[in-house]
Amino acid sequence: MNSILILELVVGIIVSFTLLGIFIWAIKGGQFEDSKKMMESPLFDTPEDLQRAVEQEIKVKKLKEKKLNRDKQKKLNSKE
Repeated sequence: MNSILILELVVGIIVSFTLLGIFIWAIKGGQFEDSKKMMESPLFDTPEDLQRAVEQEIKVKKLKEKKLNRDKQKKLNSKE
């Protein structure tokens, strides 16, 4: 039983250090250095993209309101 736990611990440590090494390698390789894209992305939005985003926000807001109203009705019905 103890040998299985030791084996799992060793394998877990090896996998953890491997993933940490891959992460450090990616950082040094510049994989996460795309700050310009985030700052410049609004410059390339078309009016259609912005309209779709507004419509999506309205849709989400309506769905949240419907759910809230449904929950209120369920509470009222359960109290009766």
